[in-house]
Amino acid sequence: MATDDGSGERLRQAREHTARLTRLLDFARAGESDDETAVRRLVAWLADGLGGPVTLTGRNGEPLAGTDARTAVEERAGELLGQVAGGRLHAAAVDDRHGHLRLVALGRHAPHPVLAAALPRPFDEQAASLLAQAAGVLALLLRAHEADDHRRSAEHAMACLRLAVFQLLMGGDVALAQRTAAGLGPGLLDAETARVFVLELPGHRRDLLLRECEEATGGRVLAVRCAAYDSQLIVVAPTTHDDGAQDTGQRGVAAALHRIVEARPGVFLGASDLHPLAQLADAYGEAARALAVARFRPGRVAEHLPQTRLTALLDPAAAGAWAARVLQPLDSLPHHGRGPLLATVGLGLEFTAVNAAGILGISRNTVRARMDRTAALLGADLADVRARAALHLALQMPLPAPGAVVQDGVPPAGLERLLATGAVRDWAQELLGRLAAADRDLRRTLRAWIAENTAVEGAAARLGVHPRTVRDHLRGAEELLGRRLVPGGGDLYEVVLACAALAEVDLGSRPGCVLCAA
Repeated sequence: MATDDGSGERLRQAREHTARLTRLLDFARAGESDDETAVRRLVAWLADGLGGPVTLTGRNGEPLAGTDARTAVEERAGELLGQVAGGRLHAAAVDDRHGHLRLVALGRHAPHPVLAAALPRPFDEQAASLLAQAAGVLALLLRAHEADDHRRSAEHAMACLRLAVFQLLMGGDVALAQRTAAGLGPGLLDAETARVFVLELPGHRRDLLLRECEEATGGRVLAVRCAAYDSQLIVVAPTTHDDGAQDTGQRGVAAALHRIVEARPGVFLGASDLHPLAQLADAYGEAARALAVARFRPGRVAEHLPQTRLTALLDPAAAGAWAARVLQPLDSLPHHGRGPLLATVGLGLEFTAVNAAGILGISRNTVRARMDRTAALLGADLADVRARAALHLALQMPLPAPGAVVQDGVPPAGLERLLATGAVRDWAQELLGRLAAADRDLRRTLRAWIAENTAVEGAAARLGVHPRTVRDHLRGAEELLGRRLVPGGGDLYEVVLACAALAEVDLGSRPGCVLCAA
């Protein structure tokens, strides 16, 4: 009678264990726990249900769960373990003075993960059934985990490919970028122009938003996680060759991205104008500057405004001759090295060395070395904001054709003469005049900040105020000017030159600013 009661109790316990195993399987399928955690929980549960240690090893013999008993299993059944993992045996048993050990291969393809369970007593029918059921569930969970690993690996490879294509475009290598992009989708970059959008969002949501952008735009865009800023997502929207489809496609991409921003608080969007693919770096700069404006907009979206730029107001012949004279020392570089250097310098003027390196896919030491080499060739101190502003302007100007005739008796114009025209002064007055809308003297703070080479502490000491006040004034100036100042870049350089045009900043006051005096 006692034996029957004991058998009934064991059967009841086995049924309870089976029910718990079924619930765990349902729990795992419902996605309430990741597969790796579910595997460890199931192995721990099985060890508790059987009353003995349980171990699980992966396809390559690596421990996955129940590692405490792994050494004992290997000592008792090392050879059998290898045969089960290699597929020569589907299961094996060891019964010796140490107890009873069962090995089960998981999955259909060798090498197999191996589930091992050890008991001080012989395996009865319930224990064997429980082990078999657990093996089946673990096989499913491991297969799902491997599928997730393959998916993540494929997604990572595609992300690296997208970033490589973007970096090639930023470096001006359009042909190679187009060939590389063939692996992302047929005809993705089969275009002459493109528009760039930059989304800013919390970093932990970037992967989710990337997939949503691709789905919302029908895969017609190159969506890239920004390598320089963890909070930013870059979307390159190429145009088609047909004008009508071009307009429709661009409007569709913009509308899709606008809807994403509207649905998510804390997300901002900046958009560029259309640019040739060879000038994608310019488009990216415009989108980044528009993003700075979007942070002040209630709708959190801003498009690059085709406002008058300084380059459009300068005399083309005189400004081109000045730029050629400034950049002439770079002509000594070999042709194959000049392009990469200028591409690096262009981004090095817009961003920090670390961020420029991330955008281009090169090391920050390479960026710094190219910037230092350029500074040495030009004889300029590129740590000076005025010298950087002058070089940035020179790189934007179209250079005269080789052999262009220079008028006799006309001295070459320097930068100060280029900025002294009425058109430039009117432009500068309108731009800086926007600061008068504030109830604080933002213009005075801006002048002091530039005079101190954009050092906040230096400007604060010059003005006799707290550095926090200077930073607050600069943020107010950014909002009124609609330009990004504090990170530096093209917007700041135009403001520096606007101040110089109105004699509010002395271009030649520093010895290192030889470009300004050229």
